[in-house]
Amino acid sequence: MLKIDRLRLSLPPGFEPLAERIARLVADELAGLPLQGDAHFDRLTLPTVEVGQRATDRQVAGAVAGSVASGMAAHLGRGKP
Repeated sequence: MLKIDRLRLSLPPGFEPLAERIARLVADELAGLPLQGDAHFDRLTLPTVEVGQRATDRQVAGAVAGSVASGMAAHLGRGKP
């Protein structure tokens, strides 16, 4: 099970109205990850996630969730979670 106490997204100017929906979609994507083992992160800082200008909210969320998964795996010293 993945528990996230706080998720902070920085979106380009003008995308603020989409932040809540994208955050929910990120949570949905992360909930579907096949996680194994236990880990605790006080903070996981990720590089900027770039998507195409015409990307859907779901595509943005998928890219963010993929970056989170890669970041967790890197901190755990593994491949993908």
